[in-house]
Amino acid sequence: MARVAIVNMPFSNLRWPNIGPSLLKAGLARSGIACDVAYLNFDFAEQIGLEDYYWIADLFGFVLGGERLFSKLYFDGRLPGDEHYYREVLTKSDLGFEDEERTAYEQLQCRIEPFLEHCLRERDWTQYDVVGFTSSFQQTMPSICLAQRIRQLKPEVKIVFGGAACEGEMGVELMRVFPAVDYAFLSEADVSFPDVIRQLLPSTAGGRGAGGEGGQRVRLPPGVAGRPDAVEQLSTLDADPSVVVCPDDGRYCNLNELPYPDFDDYFERLRRSPFRDQIDPLFFFETSRGCWWGQKHHCTFCGLNGSRMAYRSKTPERAYDELRYLAERHKVYRGCSADNILDYKYYTTLLPRMKEAGFGLGYMFEMKTNVTRAQADLLLASGMRGAQLGIETFSTPILKLMDKGVTGMQNLQTLKWFSEAGVEIQWNLLYGFPGEDPQEYAKLTELLPSLYHLEPPGGNGRVRSDRFSPYFTRPQDYAIENLRPNAAFQYVYPFPVESLARLAYYYEYDYADGRNVADYVAPLLARIAEWIALKGTVTLRYFDREDGMLILNDTRPCATVFQRRLAGLERAIYLFCDTGRSLAKIVEHVAEIDAAAAADETKLRRTLQSWVDDRIMVDLDDRYLSLALRAE
Repeated sequence: MARVAIVNMPFSNLRWPNIGPSLLKAGLARSGIACDVAYLNFDFAEQIGLEDYYWIADLFGFVLGGERLFSKLYFDGRLPGDEHYYREVLTKSDLGFEDEERTAYEQLQCRIEPFLEHCLRERDWTQYDVVGFTSSFQQTMPSICLAQRIRQLKPEVKIVFGGAACEGEMGVELMRVFPAVDYAFLSEADVSFPDVIRQLLPSTAGGRGAGGEGGQRVRLPPGVAGRPDAVEQLSTLDADPSVVVCPDDGRYCNLNELPYPDFDDYFERLRRSPFRDQIDPLFFFETSRGCWWGQKHHCTFCGLNGSRMAYRSKTPERAYDELRYLAERHKVYRGCSADNILDYKYYTTLLPRMKEAGFGLGYMFEMKTNVTRAQADLLLASGMRGAQLGIETFSTPILKLMDKGVTGMQNLQTLKWFSEAGVEIQWNLLYGFPGEDPQEYAKLTELLPSLYHLEPPGGNGRVRSDRFSPYFTRPQDYAIENLRPNAAFQYVYPFPVESLARLAYYYEYDYADGRNVADYVAPLLARIAEWIALKGTVTLRYFDREDGMLILNDTRPCATVFQRRLAGLERAIYLFCDTGRSLAKIVEHVAEIDAAAAADETKLRRTLQSWVDDRIMVDLDDRYLSLALRAE
């Protein structure tokens, strides 16, 4: 019986199954095609240790350190040396490498060849007619190295690549420079992958035989590249006739018609791993693709979704049924959404149903911060245990520059609400947006000490120009010059810059006005370092007692008193400003309680300003926000 393998190489995360191959396996099953998903990322982790694996996977992503380990073996002396890589890439990154860390990293090089030999022995690769590789998360060169060895073992096997690192011209260039790759899937492959596989496998219904080896040629579906001698030629690229592409026609699959992802291979591999007791697994799920905000206003720095920004979401019924099925099948009640944004309609459909069902799924979602307190409470009540918040900054003028569609106040109040709930929060603080006013960073530097009781950013850095982002596609519109592949790529691929430009996803650039961002962000970065160092050690929290007294406890370094008490009208105002409120709204609220007090606007302003001065409140975007977290 014809079989297919999809390989998940390092440095994919060990804690969850890869949703892409899991969907493709389920899609093949509908055609009666057997498929194994090989989680060889576990094998490498078991060779080098869990700590070193996550060190490379988590810390070296933007400097391509994991890719380089495998590239050095593949290209055998054709890459710049370790000293150049250390000096020109690692020391210039935001990671702060020490000499000891450099030594530990370089010593991992000797583990690459034994790992690849282990992979060849780990299973009988000759049983497969097609071997696919998913390429994201520093997986390209690990996959190329193994693909080359499998081809040597079984020359007639078909090697196919897909994933985020193959989208668009990246996948075409991958085929140009690596002859072992027979087909590349350049966009969503839910429909095209089973189509190509059915044609490649002669034993399946509609199978055409191995193209180029006496069988009929494969008819490429849209969004797939192949070799001229194996496909019905549709459009050979003039630059290199070795690759044929069927252009993506822009059609989208119906998400409601997709199969549920098949995660069985992952959970079986986890059970066999010696790390099984050290890994707390979760599963990825998707309820939508694209971005409803980006479809209207593409955030200037965002390269997600590639050329497929159009937003599509599953019906609430389908999303609920899939989540329940996956949780109960695998007895894992932790899930993380692969969506780039939460469907706003789910606040009145899916989330209330999740809250009422109460089947125990704790989930994480990436989301905008344009939520109300009631919506935040609904998310928590429906099972949200983590949020990836698109904050980036608390400066509304800078947010407008990036076409983010939120304000600094919305970012801050949402961070407050989720910090209060104690859920896992992921967010980054970015700087260096073209055209930004350096004075905004003085304001942010002044603001940050008031926020040290909230969840700090997980990362910070100068904004990149990623492939598919407006900064990449229209740099001239943003006063960006000298757009070029990230320097790390030349330490992974010994190819001309023109080739690197087609392979790269991360890009560097210069500012047309010649600004030096480091000069004006240094004080802010120092405050961020303080914030991160204080994480979990300080608090600003209030207790609303039954006797009408509001007790605030404050242990932040900026605290003026450890404890203060607010009663009566002051208590009412402070609680009202749990959401950012304009002065006019505060006056209206006070008038409902005490008309005379509302009439004395000068006194009201003094009260609010005293709280701002004492840093238990902020005045941002002409709105006042109470900073203390609610305690039960």
